[in-house]
Amino acid sequence: MVLNTYIILKFLHVLLFAYWLGPDWGVFVNGRRVANPELSRQERLRFLKASVAIDIFPRSSIVLLIAVGLTLAGAGGYLSLGPVWLGLIWLVAAIWLVLVWFTGYILQPGPLKTRFDAVHVALRHAVTVILLGVGVYSLLFGDPIATRWLAVKLILVAILIAIGSVLRVIVRSWIRELTGVAGSEAAIARSYPFTRKLVISFWLVSISAAFLGVTKSF
Repeated sequence: MVLNTYIILKFLHVLLFAYWLGPDWGVFVNGRRVANPELSRQERLRFLKASVAIDIFPRSSIVLLIAVGLTLAGAGGYLSLGPVWLGLIWLVAAIWLVLVWFTGYILQPGPLKTRFDAVHVALRHAVTVILLGVGVYSLLFGDPIATRWLAVKLILVAILIAIGSVLRVIVRSWIRELTGVAGSEAAIARSYPFTRKLVISFWLVSISAAFLGVTKSF
């Protein structure tokens, strides 16, 4: 077998998918401990901090998955991407990845982190809207993506990012509850069932996107 760009991109795509969903299970298990009212506040806070630290890998992987996936689609002839668009995709991915690491791992709480986080949230929302818009428009009009399965996959990825954004808001509320002087730890337990449904939905959408990518069924 001759290794070419397409095969290498496929390998990277699979590898990133594993690093995306694998650590996500650790985040989910820790989340159950955070929502356990029988544990002390400090112990629950330690589990929450561990979840945030582990989550840096899934958050990084989704950024690279999008960039590698679009490049793979272009290399496979499923999407027409010129060098300008390809360069723009990777530039956005690089900026997004830097923001993920600075807001989630490097910067300590403070004004600088708050500003970086605002940019990060804005970028996440922009990517979500763009992917959703391109996917829906392509399904309706067959352009710029003529392949229906790829258009649907873009929509699913947009949904995944949106779910991730909601989970991010929930985790921030958990941090406030566990670190605030007058925090209501019971609020975390009440919000956990909804959070669990979101995580399960996230996994189901992920499986659907992976299935489309492998089977290219329509």
